[in-house]
Amino acid sequence: MTKEKGGRTVQVVRWIARAFSGLVAASILLIFIGNGLAEGIEPVLHLSVREALMMVAFVAVWLGLLAGWKWELYGGLLTIFGMVAFYLVDYLFSGSFPRGLFYLFFSSPSLLFFYCGLQARKEPNGKNA
Repeated sequence: MTKEKGGRTVQVVRWIARAFSGLVAASILLIFIGNGLAEGIEPVLHLSVREALMMVAFVAVWLGLLAGWKWELYGGLLTIFGMVAFYLVDYLFSGSFPRGLFYLFFSSPSLLFFYCGLQARKEPNGKNA
């Protein structure tokens, strides 16, 4: 097992991010599986351009949540960029941003991963993540 980088605070934040991202990633997966079981694959085959782009952005969010477990900085960035893309696509097509904090809640572990990734890069021995 490799030694985890960072001080005690970073390790606590790292495990909070991992636990939270695991719950969020599992929730997203359950939503997609539930929709697939309820409606089948047919609706996915008939997505509009807007829906397809938003789906790709949200998949990037999901992948970033998973990638953050191994590559904190890159997983955090992927989730953040995916969420920014999600909001921009919605704004470009509808003229407004999604309402509520639901989507931001799903991407919030990325900020913790990003913090841990930056702290790991600041190690005094010169080894970068």
